[in-house]
Amino acid sequence: MAVNVRVNTTGAIGRATIKSSPKTAIAADTFAPKPNVSLSEIGGVSTLGVENGDALIFNSATNRFEANTVQAFVTEVIGGTF
Repeated sequence: MAVNVRVNTTGAIGRATIKSSPKTAIAADTFAPKPNVSLSEIGGVSTLGVENGDALIFNSATNRFEANTVQAFVTEVIGGTF
């Protein structure tokens, strides 16, 4: 918050008046908020070939998040009594 101060020294002791500026928001002139955005509209995200059950996975070669199937192979389960 910016504070503007003006000091009047008409007498032996100065007087300070502090006025706060009204709140403002800074945004680009071209900024237009959009309430509903799909993933394909977001920069750095590729939805090419997306299928049910896919997850967004970061690909460092393309520097983008890409839809892909998560694969996990469980070869051994160590647990309690079932």
